Amino acid sequence: MKQLQNELDLLLKQSGVDDQIIEVIKREKPVFPFSTEGRVLAYLLSTRAIDYEKYMELQNAYAKRNQCLDLFDMAPRTFGETWGEKHILNLFPEFMKATKENIASVYPKFDGEFDLWLDGIRVEVKACRANSTRAGGSLASRAYLHSEATANSFKYHYQQLKPTCCDVFIWIGVCRDDLIYWVLTSDELLQTGKLGSQHRNENTGIKGVEVYEGQVFMAEEELVPFCVAEKDVLNAVKKKGKK
Repeated sequence: MKQLQNELDLLLKQSGVDDQIIEVIKREKPVFPFSTEGRVLAYLLSTRAIDYEKYMELQNAYAKRNQCLDLFDMAPRTFGETWGEKHILNLFPEFMKATKENIASVYPKFDGEFDLWLDGIRVEVKACRANSTRAGGSLASRAYLHSEATANSFKYHYQQLKPTCCDVFIWIGVCRDDLIYWVLTSDELLQTGKLGSQHRNENTGIKGVEVYEGQVFMAEEELVPFCVAEKDVLNAVKKKGKK
């Protein structure tokens, strides 16, 4: 939004519009769906400062920069528990949603401890949204572009990780303009030395128990060895899960 606002300010300045008119336009309280930016664009069109082609250019550029912004408006529980695995299933129907009904014949002891199943490979999917922690406001208003997340060394937070219960993790980093994917085995996770305890009940958070649940905070540069292109996620899971 900040980039769009800067672009509109520049167009207003170039159009020679009276500063008092600009102030009135910006002072009016926005009422959904009539935003301040929408009023500015309407004014620029009405005064022929821009044409419809320029309007669409601005719209398309904004949409590209914010193609994942809707994910930042998603409720934390919905995003954390369902979006990631549904996203992977949509990309790669070869995965099977792990339920007792679906995998009873091949994994009868299943008790909800992983998300997806692929030819004997137990897969857990986690997603994290990258956003500024220095400012207030809604999560969407603080959402990082991929370049901003990298520049600020944003640490992706993945929690409720159970390396004893799955073979491969798919981690998704969500920026407002991009999705980043990392695929790593449970052994690779432990080898990072980044897995910390996550105390949820008496049976988790302590190494050595049957089900050890932990969490990590890792910046993108730390995750480089596990990064894969979206189209390669399935093959990466197959390759790592069969070792």
